[in-house]
Amino acid sequence: MENGHYSNHDVADIHYVYELCDGNANRAVREYARRFPNRPTPNARTFIRIHLRLAENRIRQPANERFRIISPSEEEEILRLITEDPKLSVRRIAIRLGLSKWTVWRVFKREGLHPYHFKRVQEIIEPDYGGRAVFCSWILRMTRSEPNFLKKILWTDEATFTRSGYVNHRNEHLWLHENPYAVRESTFQHQFSVNVWAGMIGNILIGPLILPAVMNGLRFLQFLETDFLDALIEIPLAYRRRMTLQLDGAPAHFATNVRSHLNENYPMWIGRGGTIAWPPCSPDLTPLDFFLWGTMKQKVYVDVPNTREDLIRKIIQVGNELKNDKAMIRRSTQHVSVRATVCLQHDGGRFEQWL
Repeated sequence: MENGHYSNHDVADIHYVYELCDGNANRAVREYARRFPNRPTPNARTFIRIHLRLAENRIRQPANERFRIISPSEEEEILRLITEDPKLSVRRIAIRLGLSKWTVWRVFKREGLHPYHFKRVQEIIEPDYGGRAVFCSWILRMTRSEPNFLKKILWTDEATFTRSGYVNHRNEHLWLHENPYAVRESTFQHQFSVNVWAGMIGNILIGPLILPAVMNGLRFLQFLETDFLDALIEIPLAYRRRMTLQLDGAPAHFATNVRSHLNENYPMWIGRGGTIAWPPCSPDLTPLDFFLWGTMKQKVYVDVPNTREDLIRKIIQVGNELKNDKAMIRRSTQHVSVRATVCLQHDGGRFEQWL
């Protein structure tokens, strides 16, 4: 059965993503594009239309399931299993009880149950909560007294790009009459990686710059005195004169010579041992971690690079493409205040699942 130009399989995925995004059609468009990059992405109206048709039972179910009456004992057993173990899949419940997946889905729908995925988050231990709350309070206090304060913070970070990167294999399949026994290499004998630095301030993306394979205090100081200063030319002079530099708690940033350099050259800087303390285990508070690196890696690994030079070329190319989207960069740096607010609401603990 077709729904417009979408197959049953496509309709199921569209509705699943719509439910996953809590009925937010615009979010569903972005999530669908991320999960299924090789498929045409439906627009927001399509998500809403398909959801309404499903709700009105206008998408046909198999004849033997449409009119089947679910007994109270079957429904009770389905609900008992999912209550005891919310991680159970529809398929496993159906197999265990000798029912069809449609039957289980109908019970779930009637009870208002929805499938929610786990969100991968940074581990945070309780002693870190206080430091995170203090930092978030400072951010919000500064933005209240000076609305443009976030535009003055130069957020910086380093990331490692490897040859294999990350690839989503969940939706890869071959439709054939016979099993071709196809394989895909999951590891490489020839591995390589690239360390990358980037910065974000206001609506400006600085870099990406390629770092040495191993970064220590001496090499990071050399970077700050050379390549970093050259990169700052991309920032208007008015911004440079009043900017606050942010660094995370990496060991190279905490070296004595690095901190001495930062104290001499930056009246206020954020970091471990800085004028403003950077809270440990807080990648969820910097736009490079919660936005830039994931976006870059999604684009860089569309095709797996064959050489280190190819990987570097792709990193630079993607970085240059992202620089042109100043509105997206600005939204990312400004989103820190939203994250700080929600983080405080949860006493400095995990909060990304509530965004």
